[in-house]
Amino acid sequence: MNTLAQNNIQTNIQFLVTKKVTNSNGFLHPHILFDKIQIVATYPIREFYIHDVPSIVDYDFKMTKSARLNDSLTIQAQLIKQDEKRLMVRIMVTKSKRKSNTEEIICNALFGFPLKERPIRKVS
Repeated sequence: MNTLAQNNIQTNIQFLVTKKVTNSNGFLHPHILFDKIQIVATYPIREFYIHDVPSIVDYDFKMTKSARLNDSLTIQAQLIKQDEKRLMVRIMVTKSKRKSNTEEIICNALFGFPLKERPIRKVS
């Protein structure tokens, strides 16, 4: 397995929690966040596929905190591993804590994408 410490392929996306994606109590629906991070997970690896990025083969998703209406979330996607069979992308979603000017983690996820064909360029 090849780790990618020297090649930091990372994407940061902002996501505002609106009334459209919350329940009646103002909390973000977890499935909405999952759908969004599935899409963002493809961003750091698009250049490695000649055609469309294939479907996710495995994932681990842990939501540790909730997000509320009007929260501004940062979705960070980073390519962390490549081997001859798959690419692994780590996702971390954070939101700013208003009182302490720090970031708190909302969820973490790890997605695996298959390498059915040779990538356009070698990652390492």
